[in-house]
Amino acid sequence: MLKLTRRVLLLLLCGLLGSASDPCLNAFQAADQESRAFLKDQSKTKYHSNWEKLTAKFERIPKSYPACEKADDALLRAGKLWLQCAKISGSTDDKESALADFEELSGKYPKSSLADDALLYAGKIYLELDDQESAQQSFQKIISSCPQADCAAQAKKYLSQLPQSPAAKPLPAESGGTSFEPKQIFASASPEPSATAPTPRAKAPLRKNDAIALLLDKNSPGPASRGATEPAQMQNLRYWSAGTYTRVVIELDRAAEFTAPRMLQPDPAINTPPRIYFDLNHTRLTPDFRSRYAYKDNCYELPIGDGLLKRARAGQYQPEVVRVVLDLHSLREFKYFSLPGGDEAGWRIIIDIYGEQKAAPPSPTAPQPALQPGPTVKPSPLPAPKPAQPQPKPLEKKSLLLIIDPGHGGKDPGAMGRKQTREKEVTLAVAQNLEKELKRQFPDAQIVLTRKDDRYLSLVERTAKANALASDFANTQDAIFISLHCNANPNRKIMGVETYYLDNTTDRAALRLAAQENFVSEEVMNKSGDYTNQILADMATTSKVNFSIPLADCIQQSLVRELKAKYSAVNNLGAKKAPFWVLTGATMPSVLVELSFISNPQEEKRLSQPSYQKALAKGIAAGLKQYERKAASGQVVLP
Repeated sequence: MLKLTRRVLLLLLCGLLGSASDPCLNAFQAADQESRAFLKDQSKTKYHSNWEKLTAKFERIPKSYPACEKADDALLRAGKLWLQCAKISGSTDDKESALADFEELSGKYPKSSLADDALLYAGKIYLELDDQESAQQSFQKIISSCPQADCAAQAKKYLSQLPQSPAAKPLPAESGGTSFEPKQIFASASPEPSATAPTPRAKAPLRKNDAIALLLDKNSPGPASRGATEPAQMQNLRYWSAGTYTRVVIELDRAAEFTAPRMLQPDPAINTPPRIYFDLNHTRLTPDFRSRYAYKDNCYELPIGDGLLKRARAGQYQPEVVRVVLDLHSLREFKYFSLPGGDEAGWRIIIDIYGEQKAAPPSPTAPQPALQPGPTVKPSPLPAPKPAQPQPKPLEKKSLLLIIDPGHGGKDPGAMGRKQTREKEVTLAVAQNLEKELKRQFPDAQIVLTRKDDRYLSLVERTAKANALASDFANTQDAIFISLHCNANPNRKIMGVETYYLDNTTDRAALRLAAQENFVSEEVMNKSGDYTNQILADMATTSKVNFSIPLADCIQQSLVRELKAKYSAVNNLGAKKAPFWVLTGATMPSVLVELSFISNPQEEKRLSQPSYQKALAKGIAAGLKQYERKAASGQVVLP
């Protein structure tokens, strides 16, 4: 009887522990889900009272749980929501509410990775409120307290423009990077898109619980629901370049239809270079975009001069048509695709350009002629598939280029465990151990980490770095891309390791994980099949995906074998497919390894231990060695 009583008590205790949850994280996740749904519902965003209720839920988190890991993030989200509300209402009160949240974040959590973002937002609001002195203090605080922060360069730019009003300044032309560590080149001073969104409407007085829709009716033509048909906003233009490869990224606040990119040959008669161009329909350039780029030849110019591209330029070709033109030095081929934007951007159009690097000659001074609009196509178009290529031959035994991508970093901590273990720190530690192990097992290989310290890299930048490196060694080396991450699940009992390759899936758990890593909602991921299918339609990409499947199998098997030899309760979740966008557009076999569940108490403890980090690295390295042996002997079987 005593034993039975103990068993019952033990079962009850386990049930209580299993059902226990973090109230702060639950509150943040609930507010986050409500926010995503709210912003898509035009019938709700019309009313100011709804904005007040939603922001209050985020603002309540740091008050109720000041030590919570999401307290700083909640204040940032609340401030951003007030700014979005202000853009609709035109109310200074809403801007001041946003300002209060940003200043509370930077004041209460000065060591947060989001403090510099909050100060930058605050400085911009002060400028809008014509308070240059306070704006200067906010920007100066970023530089003095966070000199290495993501926003420091942009803060310096704003300071250089004070006390005069901001003026457009040309961006300096920069060259590409070196072969092994390509220099990242940003079109803007910050890796984040500007906070500037649609052109502000005329200001109108706002009364508490007023229907914003009624205010819009008084100040602008058209029904209140016109927000659903507002033009997309082009917010940013970036590029990354090295060797014989350049990636250009256009960032918008939402999806926009665009014409298929077309190639125009050079015209010596009017001194124009070869160029690629396309039109973004129902799209406008934001005021912030116009202020950050030099205006030349009736367009806004981003100098590149990397031997492949002379420059990228964009102009408001028609009132609601933006034309993007890429002036070229050299072109072998180009590919393009579009995806919902992770991180901060709403939508991204990505153009990958391959060519033979040449010394950049002087740019022509003659004005560029206007181009005629091309035919309209739906978002995310791709060129017609090339004729089927012959089956790839077994890889020859030769030197490798192994690219290790430690997930997250900088202001993006990734998933966090209950003991405050951060995913970004675990992935970097495992990557550094893996680098050492690979140098031992692959002495002739070139080993590169996408990041070697705690810095932020966007998803498109990670793949761009990998492609740039691979393009320089395409004729002499085989390249492999491995992205490292930690898994997380609301159910803290789930544990195990799994390895992914790029492909579509209907598996809900895989889609949920992909949404988490892609920084988008599950709803977006459920609709992502069309985007991924169009990317996979390219034959060159498909062959790389085919090689990624046996690569994922080899890594998963070796990883589980290494862990089971030293640890108990190692759950093999297998090699799987999912639409992870960090793998999208990669020109080499690529996999994403979920090292363990940081949300599981036992695995969180292990992930923080150097011995476990080394075991993970050894397992992945052994999998690569197994893949190399199979490929060299022709045993890699393509599906």
